[in-house]
Amino acid sequence: MTDLITSIEPCEEDPNFREIFVQGKLAMTLSLAMVEQLELTVEQPWDDEKANELEVCTAIEHARHIAIDLISRRTWGCNEMIARLVKRGAKKDIAEQTVDQLVEDGWLDDHSFACALIRQWLRKEPAGRRWLLHKLYEKEIPSAISNGALDEELAEQSEQDSADAFAKKRIHKISASDEETLKRKMLAAMNRKGFNIDVALEAFRKAQINTA
Repeated sequence: MTDLITSIEPCEEDPNFREIFVQGKLAMTLSLAMVEQLELTVEQPWDDEKANELEVCTAIEHARHIAIDLISRRTWGCNEMIARLVKRGAKKDIAEQTVDQLVEDGWLDDHSFACALIRQWLRKEPAGRRWLLHKLYEKEIPSAISNGALDEELAEQSEQDSADAFAKKRIHKISASDEETLKRKMLAAMNRKGFNIDVALEAFRKAQINTA
């Protein structure tokens, strides 16, 4: 004999949830939105496959609620969000399915996230493409997306322009007893910020002229 949903009752603790009874026994509590989305009705057949399907849907719904709450506070990348949902108790496959849905619905966009990060970092201080690419890698943004975002955000400024701006700003902050020490410290700082040696040398030369 096939088990059936015998009643769907409002939850006393929260009217936005419904208690699903199968053969007169409470089987599961689901949000009203989930009940409507899955078109659950009384006398609908119920088996282990249906129960498992609903458990997955419920887990995704819970993870989605957590994710949207996090997104309301700041922007997130997809892999970063997956890691946070897992940390908050979601199984990895549930976290991945949740993030896929959020991408489809427009809540998450790695390209927009990468562009926002690049602009944020560059507002603080000029930086080379290599440094920016490494920072995006730390945020677990895929390489292809990172490079696309960098191409877009750096389109109007060359690497040399960025290095010149960095050197002009940094040279006043470095104390050195002689020119060789100043040069060594400046080139080290520029290397850490992702500028190659040729670009850094030219930027240092221009900064020296401007401070002469």
